Amino acid sequence: MTSRRFARSAAAVAAFTAIVLAGIGSSSPRAKATDDDNDGNESRIQRGLEIAPVPLNLDGKNRALVGLGSYIVNAHVPCNECHGAGPAINQFLPGSNPYFGQPAVINPATYFGGGRDFGAIAPGAAHIISRNLTPDKTGLPVGGHTFSEFV
Repeated sequence: MTSRRFARSAAAVAAFTAIVLAGIGSSSPRAKATDDDNDGNESRIQRGLEIAPVPLNLDGKNRALVGLGSYIVNAHVPCNECHGAGPAINQFLPGSNPYFGQPAVINPATYFGGGRDFGAIAPGAAHIISRNLTPDKTGLPVGGHTFSEFV
């Protein structure tokens, strides 16, 4: 390669790099990621209380934590999709399957019931089956375990 062709290629690469860097620098939004907006948390709490597919027991519990927890497991990260009973037992009530264009209504009988079989990670290995996350009558995780026992 001649020095002239090399200089021309180097100039083209430098010009392209300068244009890209100028575009990145001028179009980057100046924003700060914070989660200290109390009104935002209140709306999440309220939304969590509204969308809970099963009746929530608030007796002796912090309403805000229950609502925020419901928001996290039902709206933010739909935990029931893995911890529901699985495709063999429909997670939606009859006539309430969004995949058929119907309004989605979760089946409370299978909500967080576990048992979804994801299959084996390798031939001959044990199957991965989701855990039952349904609280018992005391509100503790399945089996009445404490949090540390459950984990």
